[in-house]
Amino acid sequence: MLPVSQIEDTPPQARVLPRLAALWGLAVGTLAVHNIEEWLLDLTGWMADRPWLPGGALHGDQTRFTLALLTVTALFAGTAIVAVLARPRWSAGVLACAAYALVANGVSHIVMSLVSRDPMPGLFSGALLLVPAGLVIIRRLPPVRWTLGAVLITVGAALALVFGSLGLAAALTP
Repeated sequence: MLPVSQIEDTPPQARVLPRLAALWGLAVGTLAVHNIEEWLLDLTGWMADRPWLPGGALHGDQTRFTLALLTVTALFAGTAIVAVLARPRWSAGVLACAAYALVANGVSHIVMSLVSRDPMPGLFSGALLLVPAGLVIIRRLPPVRWTLGAVLITVGAALALVFGSLGLAAALTP
């Protein structure tokens, strides 16, 4: 840890970089743990047992879902690596938007568990990791200027990642 005098002499942008790397690491780590919980607790089987819930047909079988989880985790980790090593201007904004997606994912597991009256795989990591980590990240970063374009891009990217990974998994597995 740097002494206060050194921190005060450090330009504000330089102070953000280590924090940004740590926040990207937090986001990737919590998503990976969440995806592992969904896989270990058989989210595909849970969804198949509740055909009245939306999205059950999207998950496919466990093999496809495993490939989709690996794809999402790898793409998110790859984005984080580029964001930390290359330090592009978009890094903080994309991370903030991703943090909102993490919170939404965690909240969706809570809602689906309440609606089904049965803990959905991913509930525990969603409630205990995704929501708190997402909120920490959101609070630590500069605020996102939420324009209609920013909202559409964030929602579109999240949906493309999820549906794209599931579609890719379906195409690659028999």
